[in-house]
Amino acid sequence: FAPGLPALAGYQRDNLSHDIAAGLAVAAIAIPGSVATAQLVGFSPVVGLYASALPMLVYAFFGTSRQLMVGPSAATGAIVAAAVAPLAGGDADQAWALAIALTFITGVLCVGARFIRRGALADFLSKPILVGFMNGVALNVVLSQIGVLFGIRIEASGILPRAWEFLNRLPSTHWPTLAVGVVTVAMLLAVPRITRRLPAALFAMVTAGFAVQFFNLDALGVRTVGPVPSGFPVPRVPYIPIEHLPVLLAEAAGLALVLFSTTMVAARSFADRNRYEIDADREVAALGAVNIAAAFAHGFAVKGTNSRTAVGEVAGGRTQVTGIVTAI
Repeated sequence: FAPGLPALAGYQRDNLSHDIAAGLAVAAIAIPGSVATAQLVGFSPVVGLYASALPMLVYAFFGTSRQLMVGPSAATGAIVAAAVAPLAGGDADQAWALAIALTFITGVLCVGARFIRRGALADFLSKPILVGFMNGVALNVVLSQIGVLFGIRIEASGILPRAWEFLNRLPSTHWPTLAVGVVTVAMLLAVPRITRRLPAALFAMVTAGFAVQFFNLDALGVRTVGPVPSGFPVPRVPYIPIEHLPVLLAEAAGLALVLFSTTMVAARSFADRNRYEIDADREVAALGAVNIAAAFAHGFAVKGTNSRTAVGEVAGGRTQVTGIVTAI
């Protein structure tokens, strides 16, 4: 029922210092990444943090991988945004409520798949399909954010219409905004070449924040996040609007398949490298549990992430306590 419990019960204290260091390293990239993903979907930055903490704790108890880190990603964010936007009609609060409902239904479907032993479905999506899908998502993310980078408001939907509108509005680029973006991207690329001990994403975010404050860039028209609400959300069962249930069920089925397939690719790659086994049926149940937890915490869909798991491994993480430290 909870594969992580026996491992936690027999935890060896020699691993604690390694897991704490790795957990801090993962948190250093999880915080800016989660904030950015929430904004990509169109939510408050704090929603990304909601989706990062509780699911990580839940996975430590229900997952079969001792290394896998779960959380929101640009890919899941883009899928959720595409699913709820047509139903929300431009209402941000309605979109958030629908995203929570979609995440909850996705989690329930994953748990149900475990009881009918559908974990093997991950074997039927070949690597070329997943790579093609993820590249399509990457194109969609780039075109949804390129207007933000240049300070241009783009209203079109679809890859080609967005690209055409961007080219037409290029002369109205907001240069201070573009300068902040270009320098931030340069830091993301340069820091890992200089040292791998410093988390590039966190360094870039903090430096950009200081630059905005020191040079008063918001007065020049550079849009900022603004105040982020503090404290924890009050857990509650998500409200699922009956009129949207058929659409949400269909979207959740597709989302569950994508989340599980990409999670298994990540989990298996690290398990093979470190010579331990992953139970596909239990992993689909764990993925369901973490998404139900994300919905209760007012977050949105989460999955296993390659980047955070790799950071945890490089930083010396040895057990699922790394994820618990990150969550805390």
